[in-house]
Amino acid sequence: MLADDFFFVSWDATGSGKPRLHAPGVALGLAGALIAELVLEQRIAVEGVRLRVVDGRRVQDELAGKVLTEIGNSPQHTDVRTWLAYLAQRSVTEVTGRLMANGLLERESPRLLKRKQFRYFSTDFSRAMWPSARLRLALVKWQPLTPYDMALAALAEACDLTDIVVEDPADRRGAHQYLTTVLAAMPQPLSDLGRQVGAAVGDAVLTYRT
Repeated sequence: MLADDFFFVSWDATGSGKPRLHAPGVALGLAGALIAELVLEQRIAVEGVRLRVVDGRRVQDELAGKVLTEIGNSPQHTDVRTWLAYLAQRSVTEVTGRLMANGLLERESPRLLKRKQFRYFSTDFSRAMWPSARLRLALVKWQPLTPYDMALAALAEACDLTDIVVEDPADRRGAHQYLTTVLAAMPQPLSDLGRQVGAAVGDAVLTYRT
């Protein structure tokens, strides 16, 4: 699932157990990934700043089904940013819960009173590293991306994680050039969603720093 892959891109689950981005940014990125899962399944359409359910039939994944039901039950709320803010309130808890239920993640509770944030550690090193490695290889080698990986790349860029994915500074200029081409060719619903996530994360950064 896309949100699972985004979690492993945005969280150092093979090392420190801590996020690679400030907490509000991770939460918004995961919220965007949860919506993108349904866009990729053609259950939700994103058009500019609006979204709507186009197919409300049951989906196999429990978390994706929950998100689809909530959006479907509130047709009066069509603003993408509204849903990003709403889903971000619990996106970390729910995506990590899905990963833990699938045996891919373990949670370490805070040992110090001043540390409120859980740390999460992958139980499968290769699985945790693969999303970033796959994106890095595609961007550096200018390889074709599937719509799924286009969405993952767009979310990483929206959350300012591209330079973390592309670790070697010597590769970053070319990777960003190719990413610009990829984003321009991305399906419109995913492109619109990526822009809304980027705007929300940008606002969160300003709030976080003040």
